[in-house]
Amino acid sequence: MNHSTLCVGADVHLKDIVLRAVDKVTGEEVIAPSKVTNNLPGARTSALRIASVAERLGYTRIEIGYEATGLLWLPFHRFLSTTPLLQSFELVQICFNPKLIAGFKGGMDLRTPKSDQRDAFDIAARVQVGYWPASHVPSDFWQGLRRLTRYRFRLSRNLAREKMRFQSNAFLKCSDWRRIKPFSDLLGATSAALLTEFTAAQLREMSQDQLAEIISHRGRGRFHDPDATTRAVQKALSSSYPIDPQEDEMLTTTLALIWRHIREIKRLMKYLDRQIAHAIQPLPNPLITVSGLGPVITAGLLAEIADVSRFPDHKHMAQYFGISWNKRSSGESVSHNSHITKAGNLYGRYYFILGADRLRLYNLEFKAYYWRKYNEVSNHQHKRALVLTARKLVRLVHALLTKNVPYVRPQMPLQYEVDSLLQ
Repeated sequence: MNHSTLCVGADVHLKDIVLRAVDKVTGEEVIAPSKVTNNLPGARTSALRIASVAERLGYTRIEIGYEATGLLWLPFHRFLSTTPLLQSFELVQICFNPKLIAGFKGGMDLRTPKSDQRDAFDIAARVQVGYWPASHVPSDFWQGLRRLTRYRFRLSRNLAREKMRFQSNAFLKCSDWRRIKPFSDLLGATSAALLTEFTAAQLREMSQDQLAEIISHRGRGRFHDPDATTRAVQKALSSSYPIDPQEDEMLTTTLALIWRHIREIKRLMKYLDRQIAHAIQPLPNPLITVSGLGPVITAGLLAEIADVSRFPDHKHMAQYFGISWNKRSSGESVSHNSHITKAGNLYGRYYFILGADRLRLYNLEFKAYYWRKYNEVSNHQHKRALVLTARKLVRLVHALLTKNVPYVRPQMPLQYEVDSLLQ
């Protein structure tokens, strides 16, 4: 046997790595199922076995495939990229989206039996077929920055969930609180203090002067008319559904714990923002010149892009991050009702949309564009305009990173600037 390419499938788990390999041309199994420990000695053993088989059978090229599930495959991938055992071969490593492997399995077997050995073989067979998707594994610095920016994304998601949980429990305690709106923000400091420190019964028993004093104290004197706010609170309490005293006490405790959790998440996010800004500071960063994009958003974008040269055009970047629209056509009929794909890098899409939300507030060019798109339709105005603004931001980011130049705001007609300021 003297074929040139060896196709290896690696099914990586927390404790073990299962390897199988087939010949590129014949599909004949070259390395039978073998299991090694997912650590440095196990990685050395697997590299030595792959190298010895390839050398003995005359292979000059080795293609190794993985499923990108979690982070368990990254250390093994990094080791194989740098080990001297494989440097004499032409080494190619492919990172597959698990959906691609699952679809490939369905085309091979209707029943698709599940086992670690079968998974490793299916990955090797998928490597053998070729036509791989673009696979890019960033360097160690970008991997570290991704851990920071992606964890911030998770914290923001947790914060949103906790806020929704707080509002739901607040409805059980005082159902008319959100409808009457005694405070502009239900999650404001004064509103949260009343809901977490006092039961509904205690609030109802307070006189207007007592409640006004608490509101004035908690609001640090910032309420223009504390008496009017007090009357709105009493109105919300009187028109809300009655609540059992025991449930009232337990709900108040629940709200207090949720509120403590919200404050802790905010504190962690502030600390994380400082760490991200410190990490990104030494890098050349033309995106920071765009007014409205701070170090956190630009770090999130750079961490997911890593190497802008892998995107020949801004449309490829938009497709990678899922900020593109499905096109449906049959014959001469083309559907005009298209939806955003949302199939792509979730984290980068989050930072693009977050950046668009900031730019619509602090950048006149993007603000004018946002409101123009906002006024084009009558349904889903904000979501549509925000996503279209994010798509515009993709073009700008691609241009700045490709040319490595600072942002210069284009001259806008005076009427556009006036309209933007009036919005």
